[in-house]
Amino acid sequence: MTSEHYRNVVIGSGEGGKYLAWHLAQSGEPTMVIERKYVGGSCPNINCLPAKNEIWSAKVANLVQHASEFGSVTGVASVDMEAVRKRKRAMVDGLIEVHRNRYKATGAQLVMGSAKFVGPKTLEVHLVDDEDQITINAQRVFLNLGTHASIPPVPGLAECDPLTHIELLELSHLPLHLVVVGGGYVGLEFAQALRRFGSKVTILQHGTHLLTNQDHDVSDEIQRILISEGIDVVTSAEIMSVSGRSGVEVRFAIRTPQGEQTVVASDVLVATGRTPNTDEMGLDVAGVELDHRGYIKVNDRLETTAQDIWAIGECAGSPQFTHASLDDFRVIRDNLAGGNRSTRDRLMPSCLFTDPQVAHVGLTEAQAKHKDIAVQVARLPMAAVLRTRTISEMQGFMKALIAPEDGRVLGFTMVGAEAGEVMAVVQMAMHAGMPYTALRDAVLAHPTMAEGLNSLFSGVKIAAAEDAHQDGSKMWPRTSVHRVEADGVKVFYREAGSKDAPVVLLLHGFPTSSFQYRELIPRLADSYRVIAPDLPGFGFTEIPDERRYVYTFDALAKTVEAFIDALGLKRYALYVFDYGAPTGFRVAMARPESVRAIVSQNGNAYEEGLGDAWAPIRRYWTTPSSENREAIRKALNADGMRREYGSGIADPDVLAPEGYTLDAALLARPGNQDIQLDLFLDYANNVKLYPKFHEYFREWKPALLAIWGKHDPYFIPAGAEAFKRDIPNAEVRFLDTGHFALETHINEIAHRMREFLAKAVH
Repeated sequence: MTSEHYRNVVIGSGEGGKYLAWHLAQSGEPTMVIERKYVGGSCPNINCLPAKNEIWSAKVANLVQHASEFGSVTGVASVDMEAVRKRKRAMVDGLIEVHRNRYKATGAQLVMGSAKFVGPKTLEVHLVDDEDQITINAQRVFLNLGTHASIPPVPGLAECDPLTHIELLELSHLPLHLVVVGGGYVGLEFAQALRRFGSKVTILQHGTHLLTNQDHDVSDEIQRILISEGIDVVTSAEIMSVSGRSGVEVRFAIRTPQGEQTVVASDVLVATGRTPNTDEMGLDVAGVELDHRGYIKVNDRLETTAQDIWAIGECAGSPQFTHASLDDFRVIRDNLAGGNRSTRDRLMPSCLFTDPQVAHVGLTEAQAKHKDIAVQVARLPMAAVLRTRTISEMQGFMKALIAPEDGRVLGFTMVGAEAGEVMAVVQMAMHAGMPYTALRDAVLAHPTMAEGLNSLFSGVKIAAAEDAHQDGSKMWPRTSVHRVEADGVKVFYREAGSKDAPVVLLLHGFPTSSFQYRELIPRLADSYRVIAPDLPGFGFTEIPDERRYVYTFDALAKTVEAFIDALGLKRYALYVFDYGAPTGFRVAMARPESVRAIVSQNGNAYEEGLGDAWAPIRRYWTTPSSENREAIRKALNADGMRREYGSGIADPDVLAPEGYTLDAALLARPGNQDIQLDLFLDYANNVKLYPKFHEYFREWKPALLAIWGKHDPYFIPAGAEAFKRDIPNAEVRFLDTGHFALETHINEIAHRMREFLAKAVH
């Protein structure tokens, strides 16, 4: 046995793993890839590419069978399955050679063998070509283990020696009658292909409809198309038992809502899901934890529970697409180079390669309804797209989900020819945050499938008549202003939205007031009851002289609690900015069961989040002399407010003057500067209270989104990242702006808030 040392070891040569290995090797780092069977992983060998190769052969067979419809006269046509297999095999062999050449060119060492952990980062590798084994000591390990087809625990099913996609792709004969167990991607693609080659095909689907991750109209359309081609589809089918042997005769005893029946077939394909290849890897020895399904536990940077060990692709629970694994590679690559890339909220597309294709990206209607996200649905039959008339492929439809508040496309689905290519156009618009009107008004080539996007979006009326101006433009929900007695204070507040909707409470910071939320409130109020009070000493909240209010953060929190009680609020999400954070976190500690979620926009709770701009205030904490107090007072004027608002903003032209002008005017009221100086001094008590905030975070683990202007000189990005120390599932987002992020990035913040609240509150 030999022992070797490597900087990087990648176990598995699938999409993400091989690209990572090639990148690291080309960067000059010694890198080994351990692959037990398929050079390049499953995609070019046994999954995506060979499957689509045979699907295209089936497409050609179907065209030949219908050639007369296009004016071509043919004789009797038949399918040679051995020729189909050889065409696919030639492609696979060519791809393997491409991969081997790439390994040689990059310098990454490819070792064919099976690896197992025998120490934290020590691997024992049993070589495929001989009985020898080697020991590998690695500094960093990347797990790209993949998955394999699952066989459900149905009596007799495993014993009948069923086919998976691997064996089916190697068939050189045509099954007389193929039963496909499962109505997902793999099952439907092969069901149609084998039917077009000439097999009788029956699909047994346990669920009530095919493609359970899609809307019912999509499922109904693809089911109608498959049935029209002669495929039997049985939904709500419970398989009670299986007997016989695949390749000879198999009998299925099934129960459906219509009663019990028997299905007899020659062959069986099982396509009911995937199981991660994590067994017998010794992952526990390495300190790598698994979830209850056997997938590797990772964070949003794909780091496992073990130091310097990452996981990539399906074994890490990433979506089971090659393109997802490729993006996992990008996440790890960029973070190794000092970046901050995440797997969260990826706009992950999918494409089912039936004929016609089913392509999807973003939200489905069912997801939008479940998350209580308001959408407007645009729909267009494919027959309305003139390109379909030229190729006689008019089946299907396209539909889009549009956000009423700003016209962004939130989801797109297409059942139709070339659906995957059309989806990519919409996906790019979604990445850019473009409104649907950009696709409606784009000049698209004629006659193409993508041209249908012009028609799809031309019929959109973004708002109902009662919510729109005469010119059709959007009207925001109305924001009203009120006052209420609470804690001996007449609290001024803004409110919009239905009284029955989930509550979002917005707490402002220094030197602002609820005016800072003037644009955010209506962007949330179609789905939430949004309430924004002016804190005592700010805005238009009035404090009688006889109240003798002492301006501390404990006092602000007490008044906010009284305000909450005065309005009868029982459950709410908190948005905290600047001073709103220590105020809101006190409220949350006092009433943890009432807080449904927290959005912190530059609302700090960690000492590492305090930037250098706090230096004069820290001096005031240490020595609260009149000299240090007056040094701070000098900045509390109109010029100072303008500088504070403009700090960290790349383009000053986007900053409207109303915010800082109003703040300066309110600061100039008699006695107000001293109120602010008192609060500056008391802020030291917030820092002392940080450990208590952390205890609350750890114990209650509220859903939390930290969305941060990364150029804020007061509350720096480290304060946002620190939330994840106490709330591991906290979401952290950075914006290219300063402290007053709402003034420059209102659309981005509102969008992220709606996504976050839809998950956290509903």
